[in-house]
Amino acid sequence: MENATLTIHIASSLQALGVCWFVSGVALGFYIWDVRGTLIFFFWSLPFFVVGWILVAIPIIVMGNQILRIPKILLGVAGAAAGAFVILLPTLALWAISLGTEHFRLDWAYLKGWPAFGAGIGASGVILYGWLLSRAIYRIGPKLNID
Repeated sequence: MENATLTIHIASSLQALGVCWFVSGVALGFYIWDVRGTLIFFFWSLPFFVVGWILVAIPIIVMGNQILRIPKILLGVAGAAAGAFVILLPTLALWAISLGTEHFRLDWAYLKGWPAFGAGIGASGVILYGWLLSRAIYRIGPKLNID
């Protein structure tokens, strides 16, 4: 297996991020059946995707090609946990700022909403990154001339 350059790692992570951002916006539009919801999601979700890329993609990029040796199911679980954490981050920040005086209910009904949506995006994004990276490494591999 050939080592990919840092540029290939960053490009693969940005491609996976862009695909997940676009598909999740379209999926939300189909779910609520409103084009305005899709447009609002495309603008409103940018900070969440940037934070997700910083918290998840940068450590994965630093891992290099080791990410390809991890089983896909573990990548999915780790990505799902990270996606749910990114969605819960504003709630945790507000709780920390309020010094514990504000109590937030994180019951099952709440966790089935936006955190589950973030978990799905995180899982698919990390798995898609691994797939894109493996394809990029295959493309830069040696070209064998068998005649």
